[in-house]
Amino acid sequence: MSKLHPPPPPPPPPPLAEGEEGTFIDYWLQQKMKQLPTSENNQSKQQWFSKQCLFPTYINEAAMFDTSPLLSLLHDHGIGSDDSALSHPSDKQTTIDEMRKIANLCANYKTRAIQNRKEFEYKRATVAKEKQVETKLPPKPPDHPEFTPLKPAENLLLAKIHGTNYNLCLARAVCPQRTNGLLSCWKSTDPRVVKLLAEQGLGHLMCMEEREAVERCIGLSVQRVMKDIIS
Repeated sequence: MSKLHPPPPPPPPPPLAEGEEGTFIDYWLQQKMKQLPTSENNQSKQQWFSKQCLFPTYINEAAMFDTSPLLSLLHDHGIGSDDSALSHPSDKQTTIDEMRKIANLCANYKTRAIQNRKEFEYKRATVAKEKQVETKLPPKPPDHPEFTPLKPAENLLLAKIHGTNYNLCLARAVCPQRTNGLLSCWKSTDPRVVKLLAEQGLGHLMCMEEREAVERCIGLSVQRVMKDIIS
């Protein structure tokens, strides 16, 4: 596992115009880019959303790699949290400590995903209440200078973007060579081909060899950490 330096924090979002429609980049939800109105402000918002991504914006969900074994490891054993259960002193802690460092390194993306998910759920429930639809109103999230002013759909998009950024950050730290190979394959693929594959339900075929190599590498890394945990 090599040391990975996180990218600089994203720029602040452009101000929302009064009365502006809640348009946003819909490539993740619809598996392709939706045309936004041609106003200068919407173009600026589209560029800002695109800059949040650590991955090409035309990649659809089916082409993403599976990090569930790694996410389960981090969740089930508290790796990266302050109250980690893995606190027993041992000279076998090397891989565990490395995994904890990686989780902390990538935590910013996870936090942003959670914050935007909470914003979305609160705003969605608030709208339902206003329409007199019976629903349970979740706790109001603390005001955030970037996320609170956004439309609910924009919060949902950011939650998905930063959730994917978190997965990608973890993969690049655990398996840098394999993950960089997948990123290179993504970036070298014509977006029109990506769109065509997605429309035909074949998005999973895009860079499949490179994606499976990342998944195998992640699986082996999880196995090594589990051996340290149970030994």
